[in-house]
Amino acid sequence: MAGFTKETPQDLANSAQRQTPASAWRIRMKLFCTQCSKKFEREVPPECEGLPVFKVCQTCINANAAERQAETVKRLAASGVARWLEYCPPAFQDTDLAKLPFRKVSEQVLAWEYQKRGLLLYGKTRSGKTRTAWLLIKKQFEAGRTARVMDSMSGFEYAAIFGAGGAAALEWVQARCRCSLLFLDDVFKVKLTESFEAAMFAIVDHRLNYNLPVIATLNDTGSTLSARMTGDRGEAFIARLREMSDTIHFKCGQPKI
Repeated sequence: MAGFTKETPQDLANSAQRQTPASAWRIRMKLFCTQCSKKFEREVPPECEGLPVFKVCQTCINANAAERQAETVKRLAASGVARWLEYCPPAFQDTDLAKLPFRKVSEQVLAWEYQKRGLLLYGKTRSGKTRTAWLLIKKQFEAGRTARVMDSMSGFEYAAIFGAGGAAALEWVQARCRCSLLFLDDVFKVKLTESFEAAMFAIVDHRLNYNLPVIATLNDTGSTLSARMTGDRGEAFIARLREMSDTIHFKCGQPKI
């Protein structure tokens, strides 16, 4: 009939092959694992018949991947500890969790998993909040995260950098805006200058907006901290800390922060 061609046997065979699942056209080879010596089977395409075959069983492949991952985690943790030692003051590097005055509270802090909500650690001097915070920061370094630390010296550091020029001050602020974790260790104990207050507010506001956590240790309550800041900035600053953090009190009861 005009317009039609007769299919040859080869055409029919090719059509059947196209309609057959690919697995049906693979060759199942029986091999011995070069790593564990156990017998296993592997499917290969017909065109690979006679070629060298990777002779490691899936069990060993998975075990090798897990071992490489564990080694990567180990190297990452070792690198993190080294970086933590650069940041952590020597007086806090040998902290023994068992000897902290509020161990259960410290354990609650250390159970924190990285997330957008940070922690406000409130308590009197020598309650163990700073030591606990440094242990938590160590865990974050071991996990490969970046962290910046601001303490009572940060105001003087910022003043020196600000004096060097606006570009240097901007770079200093941006580094603390963008790091994985920011640790504020009693940074509010000293009198804050107008310029440093503005920088602190910008940093905390940025981190709130970009879901980046802050870990902060405080002696102040919300009212006393707000009173020591300029104008209405104190209330806005405290409001942001409340919004982005959970408060943990290193004593019985909870403060109004």
